[in-house]
Amino acid sequence: MKKYKYIFYYVSILYTIGTSLWSGTIYLFMRHNGYSYSQINLFLEIFWLVTFFAEIPSGYIADKFGYLKTIMASGIIRALGLIILALSPMNLLWMTVSGVLTALGDSLQSGTMTSWIANKAVEHGEKDQLGAIFSGYSIIGTPLTMAATFVGANILGNIRLNLPLLIGAAFLLATSLTIIPLLKYDSQNLAEAEEGMPKLNLVADVKYTVKQEQKTFAWILLLLPVAIISAGPLDQWQMYFQRGKTVNSGTISVLMSLSGMLAISLYNRYVSKKPLSNKGQTRLIVVSTVMMSATLLGVVGLKNWYHGSLALFMLHTMFGSLENMLGRIVLQTTIQTENRRATIMSVANALDAGAEVVILAINGFLSDRYGIGFAWVSLAVLGLVIFLLAIFGMQSKKLEVEEI
Repeated sequence: MKKYKYIFYYVSILYTIGTSLWSGTIYLFMRHNGYSYSQINLFLEIFWLVTFFAEIPSGYIADKFGYLKTIMASGIIRALGLIILALSPMNLLWMTVSGVLTALGDSLQSGTMTSWIANKAVEHGEKDQLGAIFSGYSIIGTPLTMAATFVGANILGNIRLNLPLLIGAAFLLATSLTIIPLLKYDSQNLAEAEEGMPKLNLVADVKYTVKQEQKTFAWILLLLPVAIISAGPLDQWQMYFQRGKTVNSGTISVLMSLSGMLAISLYNRYVSKKPLSNKGQTRLIVVSTVMMSATLLGVVGLKNWYHGSLALFMLHTMFGSLENMLGRIVLQTTIQTENRRATIMSVANALDAGAEVVILAINGFLSDRYGIGFAWVSLAVLGLVIFLLAIFGMQSKKLEVEEI
């Protein structure tokens, strides 16, 4: 199992470095290249819309053809999208093509490696080690991706704004090429693989999976309102905290990564050593979600005290990182249909993407009309209320959350 853990770390970290290098500068590059704010928002909408439709087929492809093959294809497709955006002049057609390719690449990647390592853990009877593996990845990967983000934003971006995109694309291509020798460790639906080329019955398979995984999909729906809270801050923090002409997104991104690493370190030190019950995991998720909303209210309330507001945003990032990791652990450990694991995670990601499209539209309207702060607060309150109502609703129907 140790061998598979290291493969998971290697592929996941190298891929994440490839996306971190440009994450702090892509919107600055697009703006510098002549795109208006509305056109940049259109790029985001294209990304999430394509993701919504591509997620479920992507997970199905991973289950059918292999997780490592899928992540290899993801790196190539995503790199192509970045190269097109980096080298083309301001052009809505090329921007759309880039958005479609990067979204397809992201869909093929999301949840694929976690599903691969989860399958390996089940095969070797070490499913209870997933929490430690995921938290270990966060501890190792976060400093490296943090450094990549800083280098991309504060060093490469100051040389040339399209350089982070090109270097990031090179890392993604390198990830895909170095996966080739690891394909012998790939996993897929072995029962159907023996029959030759897998047959595609996407709709029937998804219907069957939903029927078999009612507890898992209850969790997926329960966690959806968290996206209402986090969508705005995740996309707008660069604009909210930018002061003056000096670009400081690299520094703030490093602070955010450190905050997330601290949260995962505390979890790894005090929680993961003793596996929590479902009830315990649920309580941690509820506390994290409540604190995400509360700290966001503080961030906006202290907007005139820059450093105080920024400090609270780091606390918000800590709880967001913890909730995100706990959600992944709960979903992966709840899944029972092993040969449809990636399909299930892709359904979850598709629902998240669909929610993002709607949330970003509402957020954009509120931000234009009333400001970013008002949009953050409004959606944080709305998301928290829906989340708590879902928890209480399940309890009132005697569907105890700890047993979901």
